[in-house]
Amino acid sequence: MQNATLTVLGANGQTASVSVNSDGSYSNLDISALTAPFRLQACGLVNAVYTCHYAVAQSAGTANVTSLTTALVTLATGSDAASIMSAGAPSASALNSSQQTLQNALSQVLAASGLSSGADLTTMAFSANRTGMDKVLDAIVANTGTNNGHTFVQLEGRFGSSNFYADNSGSQSGSLSDSTLLNGLGLDLTSISQIFAALNSAAGSSSASACATVLNNNASMLDPQFTLSINQQSLNTSNFASMICGFLSQGSLLGGSVANPTLRDCDFSGSDKICTVGFDVLNGSAIQEGAEMAVVLRSGSAAWKLLGQATPYEIHVNANVQRTLRANVSSPQPSYYRAISFEVHTAANGVSNAVQSAKVYQRNAAGTGWDGAPIATLSNAGCASQSWLTIQGSSCGSTWLGLDSFNNGNLASGDALISAFFQRGRQVKINLYSDNAFASLITSVITRIDGVPPQSAQLATLPWLTLDGASKTALVNYASPLGGVLSFSWTGSNAIVPHDASFCNASSCNSPVHIDLGGKLGSAGSSSFNLSGLTLSASDFKEISLYGRDRSDVGYQSNYVSCVTGSNGCP
Repeated sequence: MQNATLTVLGANGQTASVSVNSDGSYSNLDISALTAPFRLQACGLVNAVYTCHYAVAQSAGTANVTSLTTALVTLATGSDAASIMSAGAPSASALNSSQQTLQNALSQVLAASGLSSGADLTTMAFSANRTGMDKVLDAIVANTGTNNGHTFVQLEGRFGSSNFYADNSGSQSGSLSDSTLLNGLGLDLTSISQIFAALNSAAGSSSASACATVLNNNASMLDPQFTLSINQQSLNTSNFASMICGFLSQGSLLGGSVANPTLRDCDFSGSDKICTVGFDVLNGSAIQEGAEMAVVLRSGSAAWKLLGQATPYEIHVNANVQRTLRANVSSPQPSYYRAISFEVHTAANGVSNAVQSAKVYQRNAAGTGWDGAPIATLSNAGCASQSWLTIQGSSCGSTWLGLDSFNNGNLASGDALISAFFQRGRQVKINLYSDNAFASLITSVITRIDGVPPQSAQLATLPWLTLDGASKTALVNYASPLGGVLSFSWTGSNAIVPHDASFCNASSCNSPVHIDLGGKLGSAGSSSFNLSGLTLSASDFKEISLYGRDRSDVGYQSNYVSCVTGSNGCP
C-alpha cells in the first residue's frame, strides 16, 4: 500500500493518525488521548486504486491492518468492514469467534509458514520480507463482499486450487489444504523481493542511461529464457535494460518507483515454479498501473529469476459491469449489463500453431476439478481477420460473455455463476485448440479472474461514475454549431479510478471519440471532447460513456444517452 495513512479511532471518539512507510510499517503513533478498544483504518494506493484495510485492537501494542484483518472484521460485523468507523467496534467475543474461524481455515497454511495455528492475525508482529505472516499474505488472496444477500469472506490459495468460503449466515465450504499450496509455502520467496528492489532502483534513476546501468549491473536476475512483449515490441536478455528504461523515460516514469509488487497467480504444477507478479510504477501524477511480469524458480535453483511472460499464450480475463441512463428524460430507469471478458489471442510467442478456438471451464462444486460443461466457447470461425477469438454467437471481435444474457437471459443464472466464483474459487481453465472443431488440443491454461461482477441485487448501489446535471443538459442540447467542444463534469468515489471517457453518435459508436481522464482518484472531475469532425443536431443519438476500475479490477462503465424514443438504438 503506497502513500498510506493509518487512522485509529478510540472508543471515546478521539482519533490519531500517522503516515505509513513504504514497507508497510508505522510507529510513533500517540494514542494517549484514546480509550480502548481501538478501531484501525489504513488507506492508500493498491494497484493505483484507493483502498482501505481495517482491524480492531483491544489494547495498545502491536496492531496489524491487512487483508486478513479486514476479513476478520467483516465476519465479526456481518457487514462491510468500513462500518466499524461509524457504527462502533464489534464485541471482543465476536472478533474472537471470527478469528477462530479464520485460524481454523488457515491452520495448515500457518504451520507451513512456520507459525503457530493460533497466531493472532492482529497482534503478531511481522515484517514485509516474504517470510512468516508476510508469506501467508503472499500465498492467500482474501476477498470480501456480498453473495446471495450474505456478507462473505473468501480465502484463495495463490499456489494450487484451494478455496475457503464463509459468510454471516454460518455457511462454510472448501478448505486451504491443497498439497500444492502447502508445499509451495516451503519455498523461499525472498529473492523475488530482490528482483523488484533492483527494478525499483532502476526506475528511480534520473536518466535512461543511468537506469540501464542499474539493470545491466543486475543482469543475473534474468532467466536465460526471459522474453516479454510490450507495445508489440519484443524484449529479451540482450535488450531488456535499454528497452525497459526507454519505456520508463517515454512515460515520464523515470525518477519514480516500482510499487507494491504482489504475487497474482502461480503455477507450481511442474518442476519449475512460475509466479506472475503485479506491480505499479509511480512518479508523481504519472502512473503505470497493473503492470506484470513472471518470475521463475528453476528446478535445483536457489533463487528466483525474472522470466517476463509466464506463458507464450496471451490471455486476459476481466470482469465488467455497465449502467445505461437516458439523459433527456426525467427520472430515467437505468439498465444494467454484466460480463466477463475472455481475450484469447490467436498468435503465441514462439509457438508455431495458432490458436483457433477455446473452451472456458469453471471449478466444480466439489473442488476436485472442473465442471464438465464450459461456461464459454470461443473461436475465430468467420472472424479470421481478428487477432483474438470471438465468443461464439457474438459479432466478430466480441470477447464479452454477457451474464445477463447467460442461460437465456435468466438473471438468477448469472448470479449463480458469480456465486460459484466465490464459493469454488476464481480460477478458470481455458483449453486452447488449433482447429475450429475443438478437436486438436494445444494446451490448457489456468488463470484467475481478479475481479468478479456484482450480483444483480447490488447494481443500483454501486459507486458509479456519474455525470452532473449540467453535463447531462449539455449532452442533450449539443449540436454542431456550438463550436465543436462538449464539456462535462462527473462525480465518483474513492472506490473507482476514472480512466477514460468516450463520445459517439449513431454512426460512430464503433469508433468513438476517446479521451483520457488521467486515472486519478477523486470524487469529482471535468474534461471535454473535441467534436469538430462530427455533424450533429440536438435531436440526434448521442452518448457519453465514463470508464473506470475498482480495486479488484472490475471495469465500470456509465453510459448517458440522449435520443428520440422509438428511434434505432434508443434504450
